[in-house]
Amino acid sequence: MGIKETFKKQGGTALLRQYGKSGALFTAGCEFVLLGKSHKALEILRLSAQLKANRKLRKSYYKRMCRCSERMNLNAVRKKSNKVWFCWFQGIENAPELVQKCYKSLCDNLKGHEVVLITEDNMYDYIQFPEHIRQKFEKGCISMTHLSDLLRLELLIRYGGTWIDSTVLCTGGNIPEYMLNSELFLFQCLKPGLDGHVLNSSNWFISAYSNNPLLKLVRNALYMYWNDYDECIDYFIFHHFMQMASEILPEEWDKIVPFSNSLPHMLLLRLFKPYDERIWNAIKSQTPFHKLTYKFESDEVAKKNTFYDVIIAGNV
Repeated sequence: MGIKETFKKQGGTALLRQYGKSGALFTAGCEFVLLGKSHKALEILRLSAQLKANRKLRKSYYKRMCRCSERMNLNAVRKKSNKVWFCWFQGIENAPELVQKCYKSLCDNLKGHEVVLITEDNMYDYIQFPEHIRQKFEKGCISMTHLSDLLRLELLIRYGGTWIDSTVLCTGGNIPEYMLNSELFLFQCLKPGLDGHVLNSSNWFISAYSNNPLLKLVRNALYMYWNDYDECIDYFIFHHFMQMASEILPEEWDKIVPFSNSLPHMLLLRLFKPYDERIWNAIKSQTPFHKLTYKFESDEVAKKNTFYDVIIAGNV
C-alpha cells in the first residue's frame, strides 16, 4: 500500500484537521519526519493526536465531570430491557447491502429481544435532545455520527437495552448472557494493548440498564462540550469522556465484564481474503459479534469467494 492509500486509510485530510483542532499539527509534522511514512508510523501519529486531544479535553472537563458525578443520584432505579437499538437514519431500505445483512443477522439471532430500528423520521418518538443539540445538528455543526453518540446514550439511559452499530454482524451461537443483560457491558481495550492506547473502550456495542451512571456522566460531558464548541476536536470524543468517567466512577467501571475489543475485529481483517470454513468457525467460536464496515474499494467487493462474498450471498 502506497503512502497516499495509507494516508487515506488513516483518515486523510480529516486526520490533518484533527491534528489542528487538538493542537498536534506541529508535533505530528516533526514525528512524521522522524518516523517516516509507513502504516505503523501513521498509526503512531494518529495516537499522538488522540493523546493531545485527551489532554485538552481533560483540562477543560475532568473537574466539571467530577462535580457532575457528585450531584448524580446513584440510587436512581435501573431497569433492564430486551430492546436492541439499531440505527440507520435514512431507513433500512436505503442502507448498503452489508448494513442490511447486519440488521437481518440481529433479527435472526437475537430471539427474545425486540430489535428497534431508529431512523431520522422516528428518533424523536423515543428521545429528545436539548435545544442547543438540535440546533447545532440542523446547522451541520454536529454530524450524524456524533449525533448517534448522543442518541445511543439517550436511548440506553431512558430505556436500557443494547445499542448495536449498523455494521455489526451477529453470528449467533452461545451468546454470553453478560453481553446482553448486564448493568453495563461494552468491549474494552485491555492490557497489554491498552498500554499503547489513550482510550479504553469501544462504543459500537453497549448493553446497559436504564439510568446507568457512567452513561449519564458521558452524556452530560458531551452536552457540555457541544454547548461550548461548534466542531468536534476528535472523532472519538465519546471515548475520551468514557475514559474520564471510568476514572471518576471506578466502582461502576469495575462491574463491567472485561472482553477485548480486538476479537470482534478479526473478521474485518480477513473480510476480503479467500473464505476458509475452518477459520470462519474459529472466529465465530471466539465472539458472536463482529464489527465490520461498509466502506470498501470496488475492486475488493468484486473479489469472489471471499468472506465478504460468502456473507453477502447468505451462504454462512
